[in-house]
Amino acid sequence: MVFRVTTDRLKFFSDISASRVAVLYNLPPKRDDASDIYYIAEAEVLEQVGFVDDALRKIGLRPKTFGIKNEIHSIVKALKSYKPEVAINLSEGAFGSSQLEMSVPALLELLRIPYTGSPPLTLGLCQNKGLAKDVLKSRGIPTPKWQILRSFRDWKGEIRYPLIVKPSQEDASLGITKKSFVKNRNELEKRVMYINRRYRQPALVETYINGRELNVAILGNEKPKILPISEIMFKTSVEPKIVDYLAKWVKDSDEYKNTIPVCPAKLKHVVKRTVEKVAIEAYKALNCRDYARIDIRLRGDTPYVLEVNPNPDISPDAGFTRSLKAARISFRAFLKRILSFAIVRKAREPFGLTPPLAK
Repeated sequence: MVFRVTTDRLKFFSDISASRVAVLYNLPPKRDDASDIYYIAEAEVLEQVGFVDDALRKIGLRPKTFGIKNEIHSIVKALKSYKPEVAINLSEGAFGSSQLEMSVPALLELLRIPYTGSPPLTLGLCQNKGLAKDVLKSRGIPTPKWQILRSFRDWKGEIRYPLIVKPSQEDASLGITKKSFVKNRNELEKRVMYINRRYRQPALVETYINGRELNVAILGNEKPKILPISEIMFKTSVEPKIVDYLAKWVKDSDEYKNTIPVCPAKLKHVVKRTVEKVAIEAYKALNCRDYARIDIRLRGDTPYVLEVNPNPDISPDAGFTRSLKAARISFRAFLKRILSFAIVRKAREPFGLTPPLAK
């Protein structure tokens, strides 16, 4: 596979039909301690894999999928046998744990296989929401006030109610429900204890920002491009107005039906520029690479970064894909772009390893 660098984009120019592309993803395990709805987000990755595999074949590539379940030896053996020229990393964890998400690109680096998306350190930082907020704060990037609670005994009472309580090391809105919105000490204690026990990790407690919910998709590296901004419109006037697990994944729920995505969002020019500036700063601060989605709450004219999502969901109805469509970028063109990033990175960096953190 050979790529040509042009002044504004990277693209294929040789016989791409001969290219071997590995697609890595985590096989969703059944959980004995979770109800069926909490399997939906994990199972969604299979739709994403099928969508990517189909698009790659239409481009003319020869993809091979590698599902990671409960051991890694067979994957390593299969990758060595297949000898991919590049890998698309769709893994959101390993061995049933989202906290092992960073291990998959680390493995690819050890195998010297160039891959798409963010490096291990970025994935690890963003997975740990408290550390990610530390980085944002150190860069002067607005984010809701927060505290990490390993138990309720750690509560210092320095943040005003109402608050949002969620797992500090999960993604896909896992653990976020209407009960995550707490208005007093008693509700806070109950929710923190639930998160600590149910997810066996510290709870993130942060100020509830009553404002507009924006998703900012970003594509690129040296000169990252902001795609059309999405807004989640809430059809209810009742607080909390949040995109919880049901709103994100369970299509027959009231929460899902009451959260309507609109892209592009209607924003005043000066506000749009501020949102874009803050999103790019967050993208660079956490060393995101190739593509990411920044979740923002807009209160007045001030954007607050809720989360930075490297390697976001790119399934057909996902927010990032919605922004691609609004930008009139086909999914095939998007895949070509991120594959190009990975190949060029290998040529520039020793063994295709992670470059230093951006300043």
